[in-house]
Amino acid sequence: MSEDWSITPALPNMIFPWEQYNPTTKEEVDAFFHSPEVEVIKERMCDMGRRLWQRDYVDGNGGNISVRVAQNLVLCSPTLCSKGFMKPEDICLVDMEGRQKAGIRPSTSEVKTHIAMMREVGVNACMHAHPPHCNAFLFAGIVPPSGINPEADIFLGHVALAPYGTPGSPETAEAVAKASRQSTVVFMENHGVITGARHVEEAEWFMENADAYCRMVLLSDAHKAKLNQVGEESVKDFLAIRQAIGYSVPEGQPLYNTNTYAGYELGKSGK
Repeated sequence: MSEDWSITPALPNMIFPWEQYNPTTKEEVDAFFHSPEVEVIKERMCDMGRRLWQRDYVDGNGGNISVRVAQNLVLCSPTLCSKGFMKPEDICLVDMEGRQKAGIRPSTSEVKTHIAMMREVGVNACMHAHPPHCNAFLFAGIVPPSGINPEADIFLGHVALAPYGTPGSPETAEAVAKASRQSTVVFMENHGVITGARHVEEAEWFMENADAYCRMVLLSDAHKAKLNQVGEESVKDFLAIRQAIGYSVPEGQPLYNTNTYAGYELGKSGK
């Protein structure tokens, strides 16, 4: 028997098919909110909340999570609830205007910012947290340089910076929506990070990717040597991989988001 064979398993599809659902009456919405399909998403949201808490990306009642589950409905975390100890029965349901439709706890006031990103760029899940290494950048009103690390460019793109606004305000929602055209990993000045993705676990991955990259950039300062960006051909390779796995690259985006960091001009290495 020949040993020259292989298999090609499909990637798991974790995207919730929200387009298929459109409950409208109170009875329909209540039944949908407690349906087995939606209960799975609630469990997944709680799991992601525990990950955020375990990694010190949230403290106290900080952070929030949302998943679109119907044409006009979004699951979200409640206000004043630790994400590390959130339970499925704590999850809320709001419409695309942020009005609560189901749940035993009041929804987070920041869900309108998530909805604004969903409307603007079509993401299905959003997550907001305060990862410390990211906050070290956004407190200073800057984002980490691109073109240095393949994983950062492939999964984060050019991290966007949204100007400060009061949490939960219409101005903040508008600023985040505008910034998300550049990247669905948005640094909210003086506040935290919001990520948008195809499913809630992917949104959590982006949060990990962002904090890990910021941590590495900050640690590299200890060498007292200039950071190097890779050459243009290598950055083009990064972008091709990014597009091949389904992530967008804004039309006209430059290869590098900056040529300077920490007051000096970045070096170049490779092709």
